[in-house]
Amino acid sequence: MKRVAFDRCVGWLHPGPGATGVVLCAPWGHEAMWSHRAWRHLADDLASAGMPVLRFDYPGCGDSAGSEDGPDRLGICAHSIVRAAQTLRAHTGVERVVLCGLRLGATLAVLAAEAMAADGGQRADGLILLAPPVTGRGYLRELRALQSSWCNNAIPDIPVAPPGDGACEVLGYRLPSDAVALLESLRLERRAVCPAPRMLLLDAWPGAGSPVAALAGRYRAQGAQVTRLDFDEYPAMMRSAENSSVPEQAWQQIAQWLGPAASVARRGRPSSHVAGDAVLRLDAAVEQPVWLDGGRQFGLLCTPGGGDEAMASAEASATATAVLFPNTGGNHHVGDCRLFVTLSRQLAAAGVAALRLDVSALGDSPLAARTMRIAALYGEQPARDVAAAVAWLRARGYRRVVVGGVCSGGFIALQAALAGAAIDGLVLANLLKFRWDGGDGADGADDADAQLQSTRVYLAAARNPAQWLRLLRGEIDPWPHAAALARRLFGGRARGSSKRGANDLDAYAREAMQSLQRRGVRVDLLYGAGDIGLEEARSRFGRHLEALAQLSGIRTHVLPRLDHSLFLAESRAQFAACLMRHLAAFDAPVEMASAMPPATLPATSPSASPALRQSLR
Repeated sequence: MKRVAFDRCVGWLHPGPGATGVVLCAPWGHEAMWSHRAWRHLADDLASAGMPVLRFDYPGCGDSAGSEDGPDRLGICAHSIVRAAQTLRAHTGVERVVLCGLRLGATLAVLAAEAMAADGGQRADGLILLAPPVTGRGYLRELRALQSSWCNNAIPDIPVAPPGDGACEVLGYRLPSDAVALLESLRLERRAVCPAPRMLLLDAWPGAGSPVAALAGRYRAQGAQVTRLDFDEYPAMMRSAENSSVPEQAWQQIAQWLGPAASVARRGRPSSHVAGDAVLRLDAAVEQPVWLDGGRQFGLLCTPGGGDEAMASAEASATATAVLFPNTGGNHHVGDCRLFVTLSRQLAAAGVAALRLDVSALGDSPLAARTMRIAALYGEQPARDVAAAVAWLRARGYRRVVVGGVCSGGFIALQAALAGAAIDGLVLANLLKFRWDGGDGADGADDADAQLQSTRVYLAAARNPAQWLRLLRGEIDPWPHAAALARRLFGGRARGSSKRGANDLDAYAREAMQSLQRRGVRVDLLYGAGDIGLEEARSRFGRHLEALAQLSGIRTHVLPRLDHSLFLAESRAQFAACLMRHLAAFDAPVEMASAMPPATLPATSPSASPALRQSLR
């Protein structure tokens, strides 16, 4: 696959020899993060079957330029799909283009297909709609319910006021008020135009009264050839990235549905190919894709400047600083709520480079895993990957490297530093563990979620009358949560842990921090007041973290409104502010960290077109 850029959007071209190409129209917000691995492997699968595929980030999403605020968000995103189809045709010479959209991406694909037909140009030859929200009002209702559930269950002790401007916020993502108003009135089954002659609809909620089945009937009545199939694997795909699975059957069905068209050999294929080093130039930064560690890892290097001169390498400055952001959980390099994208560009504006990294098994790295286990995120390989990325930055001329990580990203950054990587500073938010043992691996997603909630969060949720109503209605399974709370209150510090094992962990964690202090590695530890990571830290360093008090290079910050994943805008702002203070502290004379032998630790047990604007009405 090759990196591409067009109209300030960036994405990936997955080459194939067929005459039919596919544009993947991603879902929005958290659903795009959760389904990224499945989406990337769908592109790989279709390309392997002979179909060139273009997947990309909408303007203001992912790695593309812009922000999620601003007018006409849906129109701009739909127009970018039209441009993506044109880009795919221009770069590959395909004769036919099929638009494939997931969730809100399916809605946008319909709007884009309508606009392509209305413009009188090359229309979409087919549409694949995956779990489409047939009514915008129903889609918004789902988003609001998810946000409410998260507030009630994950952060019951942090009051969150709903947006007062008519916008819709869910898990840190925001739909502006005009997009909300448009979605409230949008019903696909009432659209006057049939968007494509051939369609495949995958229904995530089949059965009597299925709105997707009704939509399929509507398109048939308009003269389209329509296939509707059940999408039973949808719930297993649409969950947090570390627990999400690739819907193998559904992806095979898509390839089979496309198969007859894809089997036709392409004529007049251009001899030139898309360059694989697409660069995005922004007002105060330049972002270029990089492959490092022998091509095993992918990253986006964001450097200061707004013109060609910004491409100058770090060797030009003997004091150049770079910040490395490794993956959080199973997420790709963008970070939840575009945290690492936003921070990278803010840092570039301040004169600091940043590398958004996909470790070898995640995201857009060449050999990213098709399946994922939580234990793998805490294994030795991700820490080695981070160490290799640090070495790559050093070889490029950066004299100072700071790593900023959230949850598991903080863990692998810590392990890389302890193993001797030349890291000068660590800014770690809600570090869950100081060492990962075999018994820490969760058996299932429900249990994994339970392990991430602190005693304070459980008790706050238990005082919530709405939770008891859900329990009485049978809407929640109490046992994973009850077992987790019992472990917090009565069962010791870790599953199956003995007093001796706990003492070993205490010694390990304390020696780890002392080792970093001796090496001159500065560390900022941020914890939410109700986070399970804070409980772990108190278990290792004392209730008031007194074991860290004598370590001048280790600073802890307990913040009352810092949620675990930094979904709250306030949480992200606090992380950013701490990182900026951490970098500013290096202005004082300090001895730079250098690569050292591993520490000895205790042994373990653009605007829409007129036609598109019309289609949105």
